[in-house]
Amino acid sequence: MKLNSLVSYLNDEKINLSPVFQRGHVWKVAARRSLVKNIVQGRPIPAIFLYKEAQGAKYSYNILDGKQRLESIILFIGSLREDFKIERWDRYFYGAKDRKDINFWIELPDGKKKFNSLEDDIVRDLGEYAIPTIEISLTDESSLDEIINLFVDINQSGVPVNRFDVVKAMGDKNPLLQSVFDLISRNEKRGQDTFYKAKNNEFTDVLKQLKSISSVSEANARVDRMWERMLEIVLFTRTGNHRPPAEILKGFIRIPDLRPKKVTVGEVSQLRKVFSYLQKAYKTELKQTPLAANQIHFYILVTSLISGNLLEEYDGSELTRKLTAFGKIIEGTEKPPKSLSSTIAKYRELSQKQTTHVGRRDERTELFNKAIEAL
Repeated sequence: MKLNSLVSYLNDEKINLSPVFQRGHVWKVAARRSLVKNIVQGRPIPAIFLYKEAQGAKYSYNILDGKQRLESIILFIGSLREDFKIERWDRYFYGAKDRKDINFWIELPDGKKKFNSLEDDIVRDLGEYAIPTIEISLTDESSLDEIINLFVDINQSGVPVNRFDVVKAMGDKNPLLQSVFDLISRNEKRGQDTFYKAKNNEFTDVLKQLKSISSVSEANARVDRMWERMLEIVLFTRTGNHRPPAEILKGFIRIPDLRPKKVTVGEVSQLRKVFSYLQKAYKTELKQTPLAANQIHFYILVTSLISGNLLEEYDGSELTRKLTAFGKIIEGTEKPPKSLSSTIAKYRELSQKQTTHVGRRDERTELFNKAIEAL
């Protein structure tokens, strides 16, 4: 697609840069400068992947991969030139933080240049620049596996697309996916941009203690990580079985018995019971242990609470004491009782590698429950 055509598509709002699977504005301006400099100098850039959808008598295009590249082009071109502009560029960026890089400069042999200061012949050539573009119509269910694996593998430098991004792309109207999202966040559309506003409830209070979530600065990306964790937990609640995350996400959009059903009232009630307990328990030292912060240990903790009888067997304070003791032991700040030494050693071993393997998760769960009972 020539850049002239791309700008026309953007002005007609035919390209959706913020479908449900979007990952926010994650590129820094230095990366945007590097990309645009290559474009202006006529160098090739990686292909952009578009998911083509029919909307009435026209087609629209969702970005599957290449969002950050298109955003960089929009911010560079802006609307200062009358002969070549993106009239409503601001509709693609909601917050002031995301708009601040508009009309950024690039370093060329004759100095720093913004788009509106480029010579006319350079702008004419730029309009003819062809961006490699691949259109995909996801109508053939038999090709689903191939497409998922394709997007996991492409463009793994920079900010890679992951399997969950692809699931969101193909499941934007999926009742289960959307009902899981509704447990943790609201989706606010601002122009052509989308903003996720995390809810203040027991689910987000607990999930945000995970380092894999708290370490993410971009708001939409944080919600995405909470969303993926909650989807995994919801599906465990529904099936009672551990599954590798990759298989969960493949099966989620392929297995009929999981696909159409949103989170039920009973499932939400069960989840609220577990997360409400953890929300209260995290006001103690438990919050400082790997059970709260480490994704591997947290998964075993929450699935054990969902599937077992721990909340019925012990009152809240006693269970919290046991969990805190276990957390300190696996962290190494306390020594285990001699009777549990081999149990803890085996649990630690199973937590070092292949941590999402079903068999290893089953073994860790068994060892976890054995340790909690004994402490």
